[in-house]
Amino acid sequence: MNKYIATPFFLLLSLYLSTTLGYSEKLYKNNSDFTCDFSNSSLKLVINNGFIEENVIKCLETYNYTETLVISNSRLKTIPEYLNIVNMLRNLDLSHNEISTVTFNASEQICKNLTQLQLDNNDIRVLRSGHLDCLESLEKLSLANNNLQVIENGTFNVKLKALDYIHLVSNNLTSVDLSLVSKLLLSKKTHVIVNASLNSISSITNSINITIEHFSSLTDIGFVLTHNNITTVDKEYYFKMLNVTHPYQQLLNMWNCGIDARFNPFICDCTLFPLASALREFYTMFKDHDNPNFAITCGSPKRLQSKRVRNVQADQFNCSVSQDCPDSCTCMKTIAIDLISVDCNDQYHADDLPTTCPDADKININIKSDNVTRISYRGYLCNVTIFDVSQCAIADVDPTIADVLAGARNSSIYLHDNNLETIPKTFQNFNFSEGQVLTIDGNPFNCDCHTLWMKQWLLLNKNHIYHQNKILCATGPGKGKPIVEVPDSNFVCQTSLTFVDILFITVGSLLVIIILVSITVCKINSIQVFMISHFNICKSCFRKRKHRRLRYDIFILHSCEDDEIIEVVTNNLEHHDPPYKVCIGERNFEPGKTISENILVAIESSHTTLLVISNNFLRSAWCNMEFREAHMRFLRDRNINMVPVILEDLDTSLVYEELKLYLETHVYIKYSDKHFWAKLLQWLPIMITSDPSCDEQSPLISKMK
Repeated sequence: MNKYIATPFFLLLSLYLSTTLGYSEKLYKNNSDFTCDFSNSSLKLVINNGFIEENVIKCLETYNYTETLVISNSRLKTIPEYLNIVNMLRNLDLSHNEISTVTFNASEQICKNLTQLQLDNNDIRVLRSGHLDCLESLEKLSLANNNLQVIENGTFNVKLKALDYIHLVSNNLTSVDLSLVSKLLLSKKTHVIVNASLNSISSITNSINITIEHFSSLTDIGFVLTHNNITTVDKEYYFKMLNVTHPYQQLLNMWNCGIDARFNPFICDCTLFPLASALREFYTMFKDHDNPNFAITCGSPKRLQSKRVRNVQADQFNCSVSQDCPDSCTCMKTIAIDLISVDCNDQYHADDLPTTCPDADKININIKSDNVTRISYRGYLCNVTIFDVSQCAIADVDPTIADVLAGARNSSIYLHDNNLETIPKTFQNFNFSEGQVLTIDGNPFNCDCHTLWMKQWLLLNKNHIYHQNKILCATGPGKGKPIVEVPDSNFVCQTSLTFVDILFITVGSLLVIIILVSITVCKINSIQVFMISHFNICKSCFRKRKHRRLRYDIFILHSCEDDEIIEVVTNNLEHHDPPYKVCIGERNFEPGKTISENILVAIESSHTTLLVISNNFLRSAWCNMEFREAHMRFLRDRNINMVPVILEDLDTSLVYEELKLYLETHVYIKYSDKHFWAKLLQWLPIMITSDPSCDEQSPLISKMK
């Protein structure tokens, strides 16, 4: 690859050097510093300060057989049309002018013969598609030190089939497109060098769909992209772009092609790892130590800055992971070994392990937070290699943790410096694998009969459980001593109750009684309903008893359209043990009296009024009147017992204000309630037959008679 990387610099040098043996003639030198210098030996004409077009044209007419023309420092805005005068022109240099638009309107003869075009140090910002199409013989194009930002797709199309060098140094390009080498579509023997150093390029695009199939071992294409803004090389992106499906076979077709990407701020993270691996492999395999790509270096992170990419160790290519990463934690992925490192500091406020974790074959967890008081089972723990929850406040460990962590090769489990008084006995059968480490020192362990097993367990696994001399008893006869040094006889449990124990039990019992009484008081109605509905023996429990002093026990105020339901309710009440005397309008109202009079008599003659409300009831004018009569009577005499029953979901637009207010301020029963009958009986007293000598008629009935 040295040939195509070195070529641009020698070519650029040759374009700037004068090869004449000495100018034979100098014309028009005057006070304006206009010069027209021609060399017969090289047929090269150099015009400087050609501000006056007449002078330039006269010079061109004089030397119209020149082959190389240089017009500089002449404030040209466009490529001038008077170039047609020089019909033998092969090399054109219009550098150091003010050209902003590249439009080539030269004669067909010039278009056919021109092989080199130099437009350095102008003000060209955009190259338009089609403006260079006539230059079918053009071999070298130089556009260095312009303000070039955009090269339209199609500018370098297959019509420029002779073009083999494009000089784009020191512009403002942010990407380069493979359309610059579009003549590759014509032949696999293509030779092209594109020098785009000192731009702001960060990527390569492919607008003309060049694929790996267009390359061969004879293809010689090079891009010089030094000193740009390339930060990464996404293998997946470029393989897809070039349709690379079998890299080791297909990339051999690009052996004579390459990119010089030195002096770019590469980010040495997960994305760059495949490139680093390839560079390392090729460096060893082909011994091509002069290849410039072997010298590309990391721009970041800081710890790898200026280090050659091929020399960075595989486990140093890390990247941040956000998906499933717990709040207040940082998650880093080491792509080479598929490792996720989760670090949670004091900002981690949960009291347990994170519920989520990024997926990987290996997971390192490091949590340092006083908020963590327990550790529970998490599915991702089966892949943990380092489980460090030391220096937290853990007092409780899920017993299943032992089964999840046991047997993991080369894993380290750090539980030291927490608040553990014991550890689950499931650890007694913990299957330590080779290289596995556990630390539990710095915890306030209780040394009693329940933890005697720990002593034997520690001694049996002394090669895996570290710092056993620091695993101390916090209680018991062996307080302050290492557990492994405390005699078995000192691991005892107290059996006699102390005054503190008795006091604790007494206070606890009183609290339980108080709580039960409170619950009973608060839930008395629910308890009564439950007992009435589930236990036949308790159907008369909890209910009031009342002497029967009136003609009826219950008056049912309802709509005649609900007679089917009313018949069911009436039948149940009249067959209750003891039975109720029920008054309903169709059956018990006295003929000859008004409905209003009958309603008043029924209310006064009944111990309880059952108000059965439905949408039929609300639509009935008579029912509305009945309710108002009952309500007015209820307001005058609070001794009247009125029980509202809702048959169905009510149409709110039908509910009038008086009824709405009544329902908002009184408890009612829904017929759809599965405990309807129990709740209804709870509201109805058990009627006891009074002394026969007592008057069964109400005062109102007596007066009406």
